[in-house]
Amino acid sequence: MTNHQTLRQKRQAVRQWLLGTTFRAVLLTVVLAFGFMYVVKTSSLSTKGYEINDLEKQVQVLEQGNQRLELEIASHRSMNSIQNRLASLNMVEAGGNVEYVTLVGSAVAMR
Repeated sequence: MTNHQTLRQKRQAVRQWLLGTTFRAVLLTVVLAFGFMYVVKTSSLSTKGYEINDLEKQVQVLEQGNQRLELEIASHRSMNSIQNRLASLNMVEAGGNVEYVTLVGSAVAMR
């Protein structure tokens, strides 16, 4: 004679298995493990968010410094600034009569 379980017996076996202490312990362990991993991942992401925020603030400060330096460079390149610095270096403007000297027979490059 073969031992076949009825549908009712199968349901009772599954119900007993689900209500058993081993299943509960395994389920509790799995839930705790996933909970722990969730907390670790969330705290890691929030820490990364703060780091990104700090780096964005540093970028903003550096960009402002760069703009300030570019403005300073532009002001030093202006003609008024150059003329003021020339006077402080005891330099004078070249006069209107500029003469160029050319040497006869001195070729730099020939084809």
